[in-house]
Amino acid sequence: MNVQLHPDIDSLDKESLCYSIYSQLYHNFFNAQQKKDDDHPYGVEEGDETSIRLKNTAYGFASAIAGAVVGEGDPGDGGLLLEYLKKSGGDMTGALRANYGFEAGVANNRILEICSQDITDTDGAVTAVEYGVKITGSLNIGGSSLHIGGQQLLGYDTDRNTATLNASRIDFQDASIHSGGEWIIGNRETGVFISPSRLTVGGHDVYHRGNANLAAVDWAMRDGTVQRHLVVCGNTALSGGLDALYGARLGDKGKCLLSFSGEEVALGGFLSFPDGYGLRIGGMPVLLRTDNDKIQLGGIGSDLLLGSGHTTRIRLLSGISDVDGDCLMLSSYGRACFPGSLTVRHNYGADLLSSYRVDNSDEGIIIHKRLRMGMAGGFLITGNKETLSLTSMVVYEKEDVRTTVPHTTVLGHRPSISAHAPQNRYSESFHIQTDADFISSGVPVEAAGHVGICASSTRLADKILYLTESLRLQAVSGGIRHYGDSSFLGSVSSEFFSSGFAGSGWAIRKNRTTGNVIATFDEVVARRKLRAYEFEVKKVSATNGSFWISDSCSGDSVEKIS
Repeated sequence: MNVQLHPDIDSLDKESLCYSIYSQLYHNFFNAQQKKDDDHPYGVEEGDETSIRLKNTAYGFASAIAGAVVGEGDPGDGGLLLEYLKKSGGDMTGALRANYGFEAGVANNRILEICSQDITDTDGAVTAVEYGVKITGSLNIGGSSLHIGGQQLLGYDTDRNTATLNASRIDFQDASIHSGGEWIIGNRETGVFISPSRLTVGGHDVYHRGNANLAAVDWAMRDGTVQRHLVVCGNTALSGGLDALYGARLGDKGKCLLSFSGEEVALGGFLSFPDGYGLRIGGMPVLLRTDNDKIQLGGIGSDLLLGSGHTTRIRLLSGISDVDGDCLMLSSYGRACFPGSLTVRHNYGADLLSSYRVDNSDEGIIIHKRLRMGMAGGFLITGNKETLSLTSMVVYEKEDVRTTVPHTTVLGHRPSISAHAPQNRYSESFHIQTDADFISSGVPVEAAGHVGICASSTRLADKILYLTESLRLQAVSGGIRHYGDSSFLGSVSSEFFSSGFAGSGWAIRKNRTTGNVIATFDEVVARRKLRAYEFEVKKVSATNGSFWISDSCSGDSVEKIS
């Protein structure tokens, strides 16, 4: 069965959307196939059945798409999107809504646009959004009125060629108003008339620089307002109050002594006060001349503040004394004396240092918190009613790793537990307690009396080592006196000792092989009895000192008997 080309393809308008879509789809479909050649005899080529099927398929897709988008084809058929406005233009049968922005123009030039602007506070936070319409071209209104805020603001009468501005109040603010014509407020005969050459009020001319203010003209008025300068060459006598709310300059002999400008009052001379007078604020004197040579500076019921955020420093040119003038509390060079008391705090914290006094024998300084040495993290001293604590850091540095270990030592007094405490009264000891492992001294430690062990009879006194009251070692002339029995777990000998007949020194030593204890002396004298379970005599004979003949033995090896 032969494949036939769709008959509507040849009749497609080359300028239509359907043909454009059809052509693009067919080329894409055709190029996606394997081309026919010697290696691919079953491939596709232009004009064969496969290419015709591709054309028919492309036309089917293009016809459906074009019909849905623009309604091409039979006008009665319409399209899927026929009710929507075409990009190329068309007529609308419903309302146009653009709630997310709108722009309009002519010839690709934007003339009208919907805009918005964020309204921020002083901190930059958005408080509101202002919406509006921006027109970059001319605005032509065909009607006769312009309404703003629901009210007719501007109207125009074409018959009289007259524009009407209708508002309860018109504020031009800082704008300049220029007119080359006439201004009439009310009517010309009874109202105000202004022209480039004349100003009348109620039909009467208003005098101005051109027709008044002459030296030969006297003026008498009930009320008068001078908009610029008023110069009086003679004397001025005022029978009422003087108001100068927008500045004034007062002086004498051509020199300004007092001036008023803005929020400032400038004094160009000296201000003198008789005794008992000065300055008042809120009816209360703040600067008062109390006596011929005394000035009092005070507040008005609250604090008296010196300095401000713009003050670099307050410098004392004289000292500050107490209320009686007897004590100089602070001199101009920083010497301070506070005879009442002294309290020191930091950043509004608790009391750190204060003074106290009970009587002449009990007065001083109290450190309420911590006392550091050198820096904020330095050696720490704290205390209370009973003890004084010293805290410092032990620093270890190993393999570029720094380790700090804090330790505290407490000093104080407590009831004595010494074995040598007096029994007829209370006895107290100065106590040192630390969380360190040892207490060491870089110099010799000396004590007046003795150095002992707490709650023990063991102590070291001058030339005596007490182990107990009865067991002790005491230095005597030429040696040491021993009190009590002695037990030796090792050997006892002279400083230098060698065994044998030709040896020297003395010793009582234990034989490691036999376990026997051997005593070696040059001579032994027994005054009463000499007991021996075995008595061995070793005789040594000599020939003029050249040879020693004695019993002896030898062995090839020695074995230790444990």
